[in-house]
This record gives sequence, structure tokens and C-alpha cells, in this order.
Amino acid sequence: MQTFKIVYLFENEKRYLIDYANIKQGLISDQKDFLGKKDVKKNLKDISRGIPFVLPIGLKCFNYNNVKEIFRIDTKKVFGDIFRINNFNYKPAWSFLEYGNFFCVGGKPKKKYDKLISFIIDHNNKLKDYIKKLQEKKMIVAAFQTRNIPHLGHEEIIKHLLKKSDHVVINPVIGPKKKGDINYFFLKKIYNFLINKKYKNNVSYFPVIANMFYAGPREAMHHTFIRQNLGFDIFCVGRDHAGAEFAYNPNLSIKTALKYRKNFRINLIATNGAYYCKYCKKIVIKGSCKKSKIFCNLQNISGTDFRKKISKKKFFKFADKDIQTYMHGLKKNIFV
Repeated sequence: MQTFKIVYLFENEKRYLIDYANIKQGLISDQKDFLGKKDVKKNLKDISRGIPFVLPIGLKCFNYNNVKEIFRIDTKKVFGDIFRINNFNYKPAWSFLEYGNFFCVGGKPKKKYDKLISFIIDHNNKLKDYIKKLQEKKMIVAAFQTRNIPHLGHEEIIKHLLKKSDHVVINPVIGPKKKGDINYFFLKKIYNFLINKKYKNNVSYFPVIANMFYAGPREAMHHTFIRQNLGFDIFCVGRDHAGAEFAYNPNLSIKTALKYRKNFRINLIATNGAYYCKYCKKIVIKGSCKKSKIFCNLQNISGTDFRKKISKKKFFKFADKDIQTYMHGLKKNIFV
């Protein structure tokens, strides 16, 4: 994948070109174009529909000559209905409103962005073809969504998915990132290092070009639709899925996934996260430990603590040492 195009996609306004490409490719739930006021209203009433894709007025990369409708989404609805959050300091919700409250139907990308849109669609089509080829070998294929460097908790979830499938695709969403997320280029290098060391042909790395919204449980539904429309057999929703800034109850996305799993054709699996069991002295998926719950003492594996250790080139006890040594040797900052 050409680096310059990926860097180009990270410019914030270009995220709407990614949204447009995803809509036209059929990756998004019930959307054939950016939504109008009536369809937004329907979406907001039903969290299982995922993220409503809307087009702001005034983007430099879009042409507005044939706009059919202009409408407003109230700020309170963005926070309360889309992000399902009461914290009006939540930055990802303000990012949704970066270009204002007014949206439209009928805007189209300018011609000069046709190649970039084709590039996005072509990449995601290659991912669809890759999944199909695995399935032609009679494999059940699972998607593992991640935006973080892998610690032993992530590895336990991968093992859990391999018990339910023949092949796991590490399938991060790549688009503009929030500060503190790992740079796409390094995420790829680190996961490939892990795969070569431990998983070989059972696990592979292939991202999808789409946007992160950090909208918690609603985004968990959105991610499920994307993986269903890509052709995966299994998708895993985990603890604090697509959350940020500790804004959501960590179990809310899991509860939402279990509530709406019948709305999807894909096999939607919810995991309660991986922890270190002090009694068993090993990493376990919460709820899967065979020992008595009275004795088990689960310790959270903090991705935040892991990132801090890596930034200081120190070792984190709940991550593979070889991977950490590899990361310590990388000359550039791996975080956005």
C-alpha cells in the first residue's frame, strides 16, 4: 500500500471521502448515500443501525452544486443519540461537529479525488477477495478489530477466536486517528512480527480503510456491519469497544452486541475482555476460568499502562518481551 496515499487519508477533511467510498461500496448499514434528515431520525432511534453517515456543508473536497436538502442536527442529539454520552467535553463527539451542525444530501466529491476514492474501494475489495479465498479453502474466517499494540490480553482473545474459526484476520480500521493511537505503519509492522513469531498461517494482518468515530456501543454495531458486508464469518466485540477517554462503561458495547446479535447475518461474538488471574497465574478471558469464581482474582491489563511503558522504552509485564524489544528498537515514535 502506497504510504503517501495513507498519509493523505489522515488529513481530517478527507475522512468524508472515506465515508463516501464506504457507502458506494456497500459497507455501511442501509445507506446508499449520505443520510437526509428523515433517515437520520430513523437511525438515531435504533442503535443497531450503527453510525449515521452525514455530509457537512462547506468541505473543500466536495462539490455542492446539486444539493437536494440541507438540515441541522442539534448538538444535544449528537452527544445524546449518536454518541450516547452526557459528557459535553467528549472530544470525539466534537470532532463529529468539526465543520458545524449543518449537513446536506446531494454533495459529491470533486473529480480530482476520483483516484483516491477508487484506491479506497480497490483496497477494501482486495480484502473481500482475500476473505473469499480463505473461505474457498473451507475456512471459517474471523475478524479481530484493534487499534492498539498487542499485549498478552489481545493474544488470549486471538487464541479464543481461533477456537471458533480456522483463520483470524487482524483487521484494524485505518483512517484519521485520535492523538495517542498507534500509527498505522507501525501497527502493521508490530502485528506482522507477532504473527511470524507465533501464528504463521493461522493469523494474518489486513486492515479495512474506514473511519473511527470512538462512539462506543453504537460504533460496535457499525463495525459489525462493516465486517458482515466484507464477508467475514465471525466478528468479535470486546470490552470498551471503540470507546475513548474512559467515557463509556467498559461492558456497554458487550451488552449492546448481545442484545442485537440477531439483527446480523455474521456470527457476532462478545468477549468480556482478557485479564490476568492471580489465582490461576495466567491470562484468561473473563468468565472462562475453570476455577471457582470465589478464588479467582482478576487483574486488568491496561493498554494505557502498556503505551506509557513503551514510550519510555520500559518493559510491561503483560506483553511479549520479544515484541517489546522489537518496538524499543524502532527509531521513530510509534504513536500519533
